[in-house]
Amino acid sequence: MAQGLIGRLVPADALSLGVVRCVVHGTFLISVLITSFSALGQLPVTILRPTGVMKLIPWGFYDRLVTPAGMATLKSAMVLSLALSTAGCLTSLTTKTSALLVIFYQGLVRSFGHFNHDEMIVVYYLIILAFTPCGDGFSLDSWRQRSTRYKSGFAYGYPILLMQLLMAWVYFSSALVKLRVAGLKYFSVDNLPALAIYHSLDDLHDTHFRLAFWLPAVRAYLPFVVAVVLLWELLFPLAVFWKRARWWILGIGVLFHLSTLFLMNIFFPHQLAMYLVFVDWSKVAKRLSERAKLRGARFR
Repeated sequence: MAQGLIGRLVPADALSLGVVRCVVHGTFLISVLITSFSALGQLPVTILRPTGVMKLIPWGFYDRLVTPAGMATLKSAMVLSLALSTAGCLTSLTTKTSALLVIFYQGLVRSFGHFNHDEMIVVYYLIILAFTPCGDGFSLDSWRQRSTRYKSGFAYGYPILLMQLLMAWVYFSSALVKLRVAGLKYFSVDNLPALAIYHSLDDLHDTHFRLAFWLPAVRAYLPFVVAVVLLWELLFPLAVFWKRARWWILGIGVLFHLSTLFLMNIFFPHQLAMYLVFVDWSKVAKRLSERAKLRGARFR
């Protein structure tokens, strides 16, 4: 029964799970490649404030790690592991090492006072994939063992469904927190302009757009915009259970994240990339295969 339900909601095959693995690990691979680890290595270790289990690591380790050479070593290890897990090479091992290294790195930057929840949904996805057969399709491992390439079943479907549910919970819980903390004040005409201008004036973001200063001129209409966004967050779980509404909800999500970039200088590229988890990759592969066959027939 559970297998039938999952099969109706998400693609339950090795290929789809393999593509999801490639997307998730590839996202972090690109992120690590474009991040300057040497800049982090220039910081004095004395300002480090380990959080959570990071406190259990001896200070001598941090003394050696938080140096230009130490951070270069960490980056090299992460790039190697993420490249292998993205390609699906030794997947059972490399997905676990990639998850462990990324979790450690996220803990390290947060021990320096970094605060950002953009990457957290992807961290959860890494953990899920580390304990699933995500190397049975769309991987170098499956290319070497062609007999496992077309497997399907519950083991390939439930991880994708779990990841979609996590994404839905992120937005749904965000709306609940706003209502619990701010109540009806969240719909105040001054709430969005004040928040957007606040983020546009600080120096904690990578971009410095100034569109937020146009918002006071249209403040009377903003409560309706805020209400629509809040309703979208509350309805996001429909993207999991109702395929007809999925692309409308995800499309609004793309517009939402682009608007926060230009109005608040806040952008969630990692989370936005994870929308690809909602794509039925088996259908995409089937359509591409059919097009390739048609093109081949035309040239005969």
